[in-house]
Amino acid sequence: MPAIETQALSKNFGSLRHPLRVVRDLNLTVPAGIVFGCLGPNGAGKTTTIRMLTGVLPASSGRGWVAGEDLRYPDRVKARIGYANQAASIYGDLTIQENLRFKAALFLEPREVTRAIDRVMDQLGLRERRHRLGSQLSGGWRQRLSIANAIVHSPPILFLDEPTAGLDPVGRRDLWDAIYALSAEGTTVFVTTHYMDEAERCQRLAMLANGKVLAEGTPLALRSAVPGNFYDVTTVDLGTSLRQAKAIEQVRDAWITGSSLRVAALSPLTEMTLQELGTSYRQVSPTLEDAFVALAGKDVAR
Repeated sequence: MPAIETQALSKNFGSLRHPLRVVRDLNLTVPAGIVFGCLGPNGAGKTTTIRMLTGVLPASSGRGWVAGEDLRYPDRVKARIGYANQAASIYGDLTIQENLRFKAALFLEPREVTRAIDRVMDQLGLRERRHRLGSQLSGGWRQRLSIANAIVHSPPILFLDEPTAGLDPVGRRDLWDAIYALSAEGTTVFVTTHYMDEAERCQRLAMLANGKVLAEGTPLALRSAVPGNFYDVTTVDLGTSLRQAKAIEQVRDAWITGSSLRVAALSPLTEMTLQELGTSYRQVSPTLEDAFVALAGKDVAR
């Protein structure tokens, strides 16, 4: 049985006469025990999707099942999942251990609470800081505590809504290590993000834009499906080379990345054309960003 399955799941806001469709005909199948990413820019519908899947928002139409429970019965779904978002409740005047004890007592029998707290503190490396107040935690440690709160009752599925927003690179890396440790123990993790490097870490991925799934698959499969030819060009004058590249008929797009020029062409560029653009060049593989831009462009064209 898939951990998550949806059929034409949709969400509208606004009035019946003038509905604003935020999520459109979402069809997803998420296997159990993997890290599944939902990638898209702000406004793509990621948070609305995750709020429907966690039973926080009712769907306007369509069907869905999470951890074997029908989304039409949100209380059943909520009992089977963990959910941590950017506004997760961490009580600043309670220690890490006290925060966990409060949350565990909501779901577990009294005799199970201490064992559950010990387990999640070890899973997420919180034991040495267990007596520290929530108000004294850095952003990264607050997120770890938020996740610990979400999984203290051992749910089979964990939902994380942009969990690394606002974290520094080291904090992001450490949090992803913790996410994969949970997955290795059998937890299905559904995570939303707008960071391309984080999307690469997911085992499967759905790309969202304008409330629609543009594509779904492994990061490798999504990259490999991008049509065209991609080049990295070294040049002494990035601005001039950028203008020249965009004037070439078969060039679909060109942009500056770091100290080089990246060029996406519908057909292979000749050696002479590439030499006119810069001092050196190399053909490169498409990235997830290339895949997303290509797919989003097709969606706009339709």
